[in-house]
Amino acid sequence: MKAAVYHGIRDLRIEEVPEPIPGPGEVKMKVKYCGICGSDLHEYLHGPFPQSPFGHEACGQLVEIGQEVSGFQKGDHVLAFQKGAYAEYLILSKDRVIKKPDHMSWERAAVVEPLAGAAYAIEKGGIRPGDTVLIAGCGPVGLMALLGLKAMGVEKIYMTDPSDTRRKKAEELGATLVLNPFTDKIPPQIKGLSNGRGVDAAVEAVGIEATLKDCLASVRYQGKVIVQGIFTDRALVHMLGFVTRETTMIGTNSINPSLAMTWIETKRIQPELIITKILPLEQISEGFEALAEKTKEQIKILVAPEMKI
Repeated sequence: MKAAVYHGIRDLRIEEVPEPIPGPGEVKMKVKYCGICGSDLHEYLHGPFPQSPFGHEACGQLVEIGQEVSGFQKGDHVLAFQKGAYAEYLILSKDRVIKKPDHMSWERAAVVEPLAGAAYAIEKGGIRPGDTVLIAGCGPVGLMALLGLKAMGVEKIYMTDPSDTRRKKAEELGATLVLNPFTDKIPPQIKGLSNGRGVDAAVEAVGIEATLKDCLASVRYQGKVIVQGIFTDRALVHMLGFVTRETTMIGTNSINPSLAMTWIETKRIQPELIITKILPLEQISEGFEALAEKTKEQIKILVAPEMKI
């Protein structure tokens, strides 16, 4: 089968590899789509993480069921939450798969995983419907946080991003106000919008020092900063304000698929609206390079192993 094999920074090659066979407690899925995650992009540009999640936003059809697996059968359409999906087939542990509802499109299924990341972060951060929130970053992580917050009833959601394309998408998806950090000084703007108080919570969805500082300086006294962005460089933070304002800062790096599915089914949110391009597996490097561009014209790119060039 064909698979994308990582050989080094910006060196991803499509190769013929042995087709896998499921063992006990495993299933084999033919991959329909695998989304390019921000963590994947970091690995492509900077090198693998110690526990690499490369290629984990996937969906497809089960083609083989291993021993000791119940509740699934050949032909099931599923969502998969396991690395290695930049390939024609993927072996999955049975506890890393959930069935796709019949009425759910493949495109929506492909972005449940990033929405589940937002669900986990929002729940762990303890954000409530009456809170005001700042989201730094209008990429996939930030936009999923926006959709999740709207699903739970948060009304005032401010966002920031230098990309015109991404700011426009945030506006389309219902952000209260979207600012450009290159032209707007974010903390004073947020303080002005909140009568000098600051927001109750801020979500850092980029992974750079500047956006983290904006979040820390924009929350109220005893406010919360939820860090979802992947940092590859060290961030220097002035700790005096952090201490005197009794800020809580937490990092999140997991998912809550059940809450994400509940939002989709009951709140009618459409996470697939962030998808901007679908590419065949052979063009996966083009997808990574497009997402690496400073202009950030692309938001979410899906890789489709069965798609022909």
